[in-house]
Amino acid sequence: MSYLLYLPVAIPSLVILFSSLAVLFIDKGREEDYRLAYGLTSATVIVTLAVLIASLSLRLYNYSIFSGSLYLDLPGYLLSIATFAGTIVALTGLTGHMRDWKTRSSMLSLIMLTDLGVLYMSFSYDVLVILMGWAISSAATYAITMLRKDRKSVDAGIKYLILGLVSSSFMILGFAAYVVSTGTLSLNFSSLSYPDLLVLGLALLSISFLFKIGAFPFQGWLPDVYTMADRGSVSFVSSVGKLIGIVPLLKVLTLGDPSGVEKVAVIALFSVVSVLSMVVGNIVAFSRSDVAAILSFSSIAQMGFILVGFSVIQVDPTLAEAGIFTQILAYVIAQAGLFNFLGHLEKVSGTTNLEGLRGLAKGDRGLAASSIILVLSLLGIPPILGFWGKLFLFESAYTLPWLIVIAVLNSAASAGYYIPIIREMFRDGSVKLVRSGERDSVIMASVLSIVVGILAPLILVMFG
Repeated sequence: MSYLLYLPVAIPSLVILFSSLAVLFIDKGREEDYRLAYGLTSATVIVTLAVLIASLSLRLYNYSIFSGSLYLDLPGYLLSIATFAGTIVALTGLTGHMRDWKTRSSMLSLIMLTDLGVLYMSFSYDVLVILMGWAISSAATYAITMLRKDRKSVDAGIKYLILGLVSSSFMILGFAAYVVSTGTLSLNFSSLSYPDLLVLGLALLSISFLFKIGAFPFQGWLPDVYTMADRGSVSFVSSVGKLIGIVPLLKVLTLGDPSGVEKVAVIALFSVVSVLSMVVGNIVAFSRSDVAAILSFSSIAQMGFILVGFSVIQVDPTLAEAGIFTQILAYVIAQAGLFNFLGHLEKVSGTTNLEGLRGLAKGDRGLAASSIILVLSLLGIPPILGFWGKLFLFESAYTLPWLIVIAVLNSAASAGYYIPIIREMFRDGSVKLVRSGERDSVIMASVLSIVVGILAPLILVMFG
């Protein structure tokens, strides 16, 4: 096999490893050092994204490397692209936000290491690769949550860490059952020694990964982290951090040859969790007046929509994968942008409550328009990217019409807490135009949501 086939993974790996170590030594506390470290990080993320897009364009996929431990396929590329696109949005908001942090170089390094872990999980073909990628990316996100070092961030981060250790235990037990039942470490199996044990293993793995994405009833850590931790940290953890759970779950459920019992178990488990996540997330979000809390609980509902695709992933994998990717890309971009928006709003108006939005449409029309686009993307209004994600997901679940009806009703109900966010922007207030990295991030995210939304139908063409 030509060594050129290794480049889509080898180049990002080497560049990210070098940069994640280099920024720790470059930044010695001076302003020019920080600008250099930040520039290196940004360049690393952009170069990696460019390599992935170029490799995808050159059709360098559908083959394995490193003795079959990695398999380069279309879903892996698209999930990796979503990871680095979300990172660019989150990183833009951190430009000036963390300039005075003593831990700013650690933040830059950990962001890159998180991306590296997700990259390897996206192309994983082996249980050990997922364990390695999970360890790197999960540990990094726990630290990122606490890096601001204020009391609220540390409290939230410790809770996140403790519950994360519990979920990791479920993952280890789940993979132990998975390996025993399939008789291999490879995620691509064709025969089973103990079918019932595989179902148990998948249930344990699902608990672990559903914790990471904050689906009901495994969302206990999420409200505290999203509302108490630093907004810049949350913009990354709440967006790219969700891929740490979605990517391995997708790999585990799609690469093997599922039995009839496994298909029924997957449909039953994920359809129930999907409905509960949508309903509970929406109900609790209705009762909140703080925008950070609204976005926290709405993210639980958003995961419910994504789990619609997981419910039928073994029935119609092609359409389900297209829906999952499109919706997670829409979510990652919007979530990263909106939490940077909250960070900017908190500095300008002093609060993230709904009344803090008043006057924004008059005082800063660019920011108001951009944030409205992101909110409408989460709501699923065409032609913004979030509309196509929900449309593809609902189409993939045609075999479960009752689930589609529940999802559509919950999507419509979410307008009850998204629309008030928009309404408050047009009320009289005193918000002024203040330029910042967070503001630039919101504008960037809105442009991406529109542009990628226009191109979104091509994703179905790519999946065939």
